[in-house]
Amino acid sequence: MEIKILGYWGGYPSAGGATAGYLINTGEGQILLDCGSGVMSRLVQYTSVDKLDGVILSHLHYDHMADIGILQYAAVNAIRNGRMKKKLTLFAPDEPANIFNTLRGDHSEIYRIDSTHKVQLAGAEIEFVSVSHTVPCYAVKVSYRGKVLVYSGDTSYCDALVELARDADIFLCEATICEGSVHTTGAGHMNASQAGMIADQANVKRLVLVHLPGDGDLEFMRQSASEMFGGPVELPDTSVMYSV
Repeated sequence: MEIKILGYWGGYPSAGGATAGYLINTGEGQILLDCGSGVMSRLVQYTSVDKLDGVILSHLHYDHMADIGILQYAAVNAIRNGRMKKKLTLFAPDEPANIFNTLRGDHSEIYRIDSTHKVQLAGAEIEFVSVSHTVPCYAVKVSYRGKVLVYSGDTSYCDALVELARDADIFLCEATICEGSVHTTGAGHMNASQAGMIADQANVKRLVLVHLPGDGDLEFMRQSASEMFGGPVELPDTSVMYSV
């Protein structure tokens, strides 16, 4: 798999940045994981809506879905002009219901995320586990030809995430809370040390910290995670392609 980080800021982006968005390419197809603010403008540099096998929204907070309506506009255009032969496939939690219902339309086939069922996209097997956030939220495991990516979504520390991330090749884990930052109240989130702790307990091969606070000391956060996890800890880099 190849993973392109399109955005990684939590809540709202720094200047020129984007919030959560991750493009996964298996070689058989492409999956967009979250579609936050600024993601659409990044996405079109690497692919187009008609090439996406599916979109997964970990939860229905706007920093993870602000650009989904814009992506759906692109789907409407692609369908109208014959570039897309079917609707956009979209997986999301069905709560909050008032936000979930805005996703519906002639452009999209909507599926409620169910942690008891695995799905197939782009040749990969997708698993979900409910994590601890302020609204229903799911961590996501993508398995393809023996390689595994796990994305935490937004969550406070929870054992279910440790189990999902077990032996993952790459772990994209939220680290929203940082000493000295006033970015968040901290509810439903972790700091970098907790992300490192989960990575260590799960025996992952590689940890990338995401959902970062714009006013945080990112190098301090990387070091904090490294104190808990003996493997490589990285800050996200939108200029590189991550391969597993």
